[in-house]
Amino acid sequence: MSPEGELPMDLGMFQLSLNESQRTFIYRKTSDGDTGVIDQIFRNRDYEIAGTEQGKRLVAYHNAISKSQTSLIIDAGANIGASVVWFLSRWPNCFVFGIEPDGENHKILSVNTAGLNCYNFLGAVSNIDGEVALCDPGRSDWGFMTRKIDSEGCQDNSSGKAAIVPSISPDSILQHNATQGLCPFIFKVDIEGGEAALFDGECSWLSKFPLLIIELHDWMLPFSGSSKPFLKAMADNEFDILHRGENIFAFNRTILGNAKFE
Repeated sequence: MSPEGELPMDLGMFQLSLNESQRTFIYRKTSDGDTGVIDQIFRNRDYEIAGTEQGKRLVAYHNAISKSQTSLIIDAGANIGASVVWFLSRWPNCFVFGIEPDGENHKILSVNTAGLNCYNFLGAVSNIDGEVALCDPGRSDWGFMTRKIDSEGCQDNSSGKAAIVPSISPDSILQHNATQGLCPFIFKVDIEGGEAALFDGECSWLSKFPLLIIELHDWMLPFSGSSKPFLKAMADNEFDILHRGENIFAFNRTILGNAKFE
């Protein structure tokens, strides 16, 4: 691990367009995770859903709301910032609350999003505020996992001992100083099985977001039931469910279904 605040030496960079200006994006050339997330978000455009009927309604909603209020996007699993930058380029008049638990990823995230309309939280998202264990199971820089501190099955390949990081709940994010006056818009979740804790218990915050984007990880955690709390939360709320690639897009029917947007 590099010293606090110091970036690794194996950096690559490329130019991308953001709101009619050019911006440099950095990544670790030897990281399969970094190159993978760049491919998924900038080349494959994994989070683009404007072509669907629900996506068109979401665009109309945002266009109407953003005339008077900045929209809030919560990016849980912000990694090195590719998703943060993409959201800000795709949705004008938005603010992104990025969440990334790994310190090395967070350093690069901070550089890639410097000066943009965002706040980056060094920690994890969960159903309650507190602390969680962060471990590296050896799936490159996009595969870090969080678990309850006293839980089994969260081993760290590099040191054998999981680090401890702070956790923040969706309700606390909505009450955070950085998000005041913003209109909840998109909640993106890609947290390597941490969705089991995030959706465990009361999930009234879900009803405030027109769109939830989530990658589930039953494939990675067989027979653990990691997606069960999410499926229960969906059953308790009114959402249209679409699949695209690895992600589920859940559109809030109560917000988007019958409203007229001008």
